Amino acid sequence: MDPTARKAVNLNVLRRHDQNIVEIIDSSSYVVVYKFDKGAWTKKGVEGTLFVFKRCVQPVYGFIVMNRLGIDNFMAPLTDGMELEFKDEYIIYRTTDDGIVDDFFEVRQYFVM
Repeated sequence: MDPTARKAVNLNVLRRHDQNIVEIIDSSSYVVVYKFDKGAWTKKGVEGTLFVFKRCVQPVYGFIVMNRLGIDNFMAPLTDGMELEFKDEYIIYRTTDDGIVDDFFEVRQYFVM
């Protein structure tokens, strides 16, 4: 399948999860999502393709990991209250509410498209 056709198919799949998605900005073919809890990283049970996307409504940007291990995908908006850190093959992000860390995940990228 050529890249344009693949992107169109992927966009249609993403729109099943959020009809407001209008564009795929970037993707990574395989990531693993971890959660930092009680001083240790643990797998969240989500592994698969990562898509960074644009929406036609607020929040405009977000990402989703389409889970190959089960039916629960991992989706999050990219907002002002989010901190992103890029370290080697890791993307670490935190969401905060009034300075309190709610979530801290690590996305391990193995193959980047």
